[in-house]
Amino acid sequence: MKTRLTLLLSLALMSMIAYGQDIKLFTEKANKGDAEAQCNLAYCYHHGKGVEKDDKQAAYWYRKAAENGIVHAQNALAVSYEKGLGVTQDYKQAVYWFQKAADQGDATAQFRLGICYEKGQGVKQDYTQAFSLYQKAAEKGLVYAQRNVGVCYDRGLGVEKDYKEAMYWFRKAADQGHLDAQLNIGNYFFYGLGVEQDYTQAVYWFRKAAEKGYARAQNNLGICYEVGLGVNRDVSQAAYWYRKAADQGNEDARKNLDKIGQKN
Repeated sequence: MKTRLTLLLSLALMSMIAYGQDIKLFTEKANKGDAEAQCNLAYCYHHGKGVEKDDKQAAYWYRKAAENGIVHAQNALAVSYEKGLGVTQDYKQAVYWFQKAADQGDATAQFRLGICYEKGQGVKQDYTQAFSLYQKAAEKGLVYAQRNVGVCYDRGLGVEKDYKEAMYWFRKAADQGHLDAQLNIGNYFFYGLGVEQDYTQAVYWFRKAAEKGYARAQNNLGICYEVGLGVNRDVSQAAYWYRKAADQGNEDARKNLDKIGQKN
């Protein structure tokens, strides 16, 4: 145990020394206008790598790199403005820098800018624009954007409601492990939205998300066991999954436990 602790401390010290050497090099290059070095230096200040964590310095150097066209820095600076990290919170500035990165085709920036348009945060609320940005990011494979495109089709936000299209994009996200998308697919099979109603498939997708700890899916899986939809009726299994969800604070699951005479 002592040997392992000594090894971990030695590795940590070596890492600090290495980052310290990097900081010196990054600073020298950053002061000479090297955009990559400016971005790397900002990252070190942001995460406290080889230097004391300093959000103001991080924002300062992210701005330098962002002005030099570094996409990661533009995104990071936008987030700094969005959250008020090292700068005064300013949603309009966040939108400005997300737009800069989005214009370079960055999927993350397109997705984050889509959220700004959906919420009307720093820009006039515009569901059509939000959908367009989500779709651009989704087509590049960004899982969160794929899920949001599905939500737009599901709710008719910025696009005509279309359950089949929603299912298509939920499946894209679900195949990448997005738990909420897996829950959505389960619900679609459960209610027969955009697909033929299939309780067995509903259970399959609820279980995928439930086994990864997603409380809403655990509650839904509990319902299937309680009623006997897609699985053999099994109140003990229903209670098991309700309890899993209730332990995470899911109120529906707590009510369901009470209903079947089980206390959390």
